[in-house]
Amino acid sequence: MLAFTEPGVRKISAMVATQLLKSTLIENIMGYHAHLDPCPMLIVQPKDTAALQFSKERVAPFIKATPALRGLIGSSKTRAAGDTVDYKAFPGGFLGIVGAGSPDNLARRPIRIILFDEVDKYLPLKEGDPLLIGAERLATFESNSLDVAVCSPTITGESKIEARYSQSDQRRASVSCPDCGHRQFLDFFKHIHWDRGADGKTHKPETARIYCEACGVGWSEGQRLRALGTIRWHQTRNFECCGDLQNPLEAYSASYDIDAANGVSAVDRVWDWWASNRHAVYRAKCRHCSAWAVPNEHAGFQASKLYSPWANDAPPKMAAKWLAAVDEDGKLTFYNTQLALTYRKNTGKQIDGDTLLARREIWDAVVPDGVAKITAGVDVQDYRVEIEIVGWGRDEESWSIDHEVIDGEFSSPETRAALDAYLQRKWQRADGRIFAIGAACIDSGGHHTTAVYDFSKANLGRQIWAIKGESAQTGQRNPVWPTKRPSTRSKKTYRPTVIGVNAAKDTILLSYLPREKSGPGYMHFNVDRDAGYFAQLTAERIEIKERGGHRYRVWTLPTGRANEALDLRVYAYAALHGLMHRGFKLNREAERVNGSPRGEPDTADVTAAAEASGPSDGDTEPASEQSTTPRHRARTDRQRIGRRLA
Repeated sequence: MLAFTEPGVRKISAMVATQLLKSTLIENIMGYHAHLDPCPMLIVQPKDTAALQFSKERVAPFIKATPALRGLIGSSKTRAAGDTVDYKAFPGGFLGIVGAGSPDNLARRPIRIILFDEVDKYLPLKEGDPLLIGAERLATFESNSLDVAVCSPTITGESKIEARYSQSDQRRASVSCPDCGHRQFLDFFKHIHWDRGADGKTHKPETARIYCEACGVGWSEGQRLRALGTIRWHQTRNFECCGDLQNPLEAYSASYDIDAANGVSAVDRVWDWWASNRHAVYRAKCRHCSAWAVPNEHAGFQASKLYSPWANDAPPKMAAKWLAAVDEDGKLTFYNTQLALTYRKNTGKQIDGDTLLARREIWDAVVPDGVAKITAGVDVQDYRVEIEIVGWGRDEESWSIDHEVIDGEFSSPETRAALDAYLQRKWQRADGRIFAIGAACIDSGGHHTTAVYDFSKANLGRQIWAIKGESAQTGQRNPVWPTKRPSTRSKKTYRPTVIGVNAAKDTILLSYLPREKSGPGYMHFNVDRDAGYFAQLTAERIEIKERGGHRYRVWTLPTGRANEALDLRVYAYAALHGLMHRGFKLNREAERVNGSPRGEPDTADVTAAAEASGPSDGDTEPASEQSTTPRHRARTDRQRIGRRLA
C-alpha cells in the first residue's frame, strides 16, 4: 500500500498467499484516489459475474463504511450521472468494474489506474493477453499511470503473476528475531520445524514453530506476531553492475557471519534504506560502487502465510496442511495458497536462466579449445533472420560461439546474400586452427517457406538444409534426424527434413543444460550472451497432457514468452545429427582435430567450404549425401554413363 505512492513506481505485482489483503490493496488504492487524487480507474476481475460479485460484496460495503467516500460515491448526484453496479462516478473521475473475458471491457476507454485481481484466472483472448490489452489503456496518462496486478500463483511457467513478479524488482520481506535481532527471510522448509514421535515416523504438527537461523531459538506465536511488526521489504532481483553478476540474497547470507562478528549490519552492506517512511523499501546496491542497481519502477512483492497475522495461518496449521498434501495436486495447492510460490509438476529437472547467466565464460579466442566441428542454426522470422554458431566437441560438449541477427525479410535477395556471406565465414581457435561451418539447418515453417527452399536447394553441396519441426501433438519422440530420408535429394524433388524437436529439447533442456561440470553434453556460453538470451533458451516447459486415457509429455511455450534462442540451439543440434547420419564421427574428429599440430588449419572444413562455394550439379545428389551401398553406386554409375551418352 505504501508502494503505490512511492516515487518512481508505475507498476505493482503482488504474488502473495491467500487471505493476505490483496483485495484490500485494491480497495485502498481506489479509495485513496477517489478521495485525494481523482482520476479514471478500472478494476478487472476474471469474469463478468466475478466483477458484479466484487462490486456488491467488496466495493459497496467499503464505500458505505468509509465516511470520506460516502459523500463522493453513490450520492444522489452520482446516481443521476449513471452510477450503477459496474460503474461508480465521483468528482474528477470514475471507477469501472469489469470482467477480463471481453476485449471491449478492457479497450473502450482511457484510464489512469488499472487494478487487475486474480490474474491467473484470466482466460486468453483472441486479441491477446488481457493484461497487455488493459495496460494499453494507460497510454494517455503515461507520466502518472499505475498498473497493479495481484494473485496467488499457480503452475510454474504458466502463472501470469509469476511472470510479472519475475520482471519486477522482486521484493521480499525480512523480520527480526525477537531473541537475537538477526534479520531473516522466512522460508517454510528452512525455518519451520516440529517434533516427531518416539518411532521417528509420527509427525506432531501442533509443535511446529519458527526457529531462528542464527541463534536457533524457537518462536512462540506471540513472538511471531511481534516479529511481523519489524518487517522490512528488500529488492532481491539479481543484477549486473561493475561487470559483476550479483545476487542480493546470496550476498546477504555470505556477509552475515562476518558482519555479525564485527557488530555491523549485513543489511547495510547489501541494501540502502530508502524513502521517508520506516516501512519503505531497502534498495539493492552494488557491492563495488554502492549505486542503486535495481530500478523501482516495477515493484513486486512475494509473501507466504508465515507473514500472515491470522491465527489460522500459524506454523502448526501450515505444518498440518503440508503433511496432508500427499499427492501432486495437494502440493500444488499448498505451494500456491500457503507459500505463494508456483509449483512445477514432476516433469524432469530443468534449469533457470539466472543460473546459466552466472556461469558465462571468457575464452582465449572466438573458437574455444575442445571444439571439433561447427554447425549453425538459422531461425527465419517475418522481418529478421537469427543465427547461432555452435561448436561441438567430444561427447556433444558444446560452445555457443556467436549469435547474429540480420534485419530484413528472407524473401529479399539482400537478406539472403547477407546470410550466405555469414555462413561462409571462417572461425579461428587460439592455436590458429581455422574452422568453417560444417552444416546448417534453416527453419522453413514460417512465412518465407519458398524462399528458404530456394536458398537451401542452391546450397545443398554445403550441407545447408531446410528443416521443419515435427507435428508431435501427442508427445511422440522421433529421432532428432530422421532415420530414413527421401530416395532422391536433388533440386527438382527437394523436400525439407522433418526433425524430432521433442527429442532434441529433451536432450538440451533436461539432460545437457542442467549439467554442472565441463565434459560430455555440457553447454558453454561466452560473456556476450545476456539475460534475454537465457530467458529464451529456458522459456519452454514440459506439460503433462492426457488423451483417450493416454498420458504424454509435450513442450509448451508460456504466453508472452519468446523462445528463439532455444529454436536456434535445436536447429544447430539437428545439423550435427544430420552430419552424423551421413557417417560423421564426432569423437573421432575431436581426437583428430584436437591432436593436430599447433597452427595447422582444419583443411577438411576449409576445403569443403571452398568446394561448396562453386555451383553444384542440380540433377544429382550432393556427394556428401550419397549412399555408399553397392546397389546405389551401380545405379549412380549407370545414370552418369547415360548422361554422357546423351
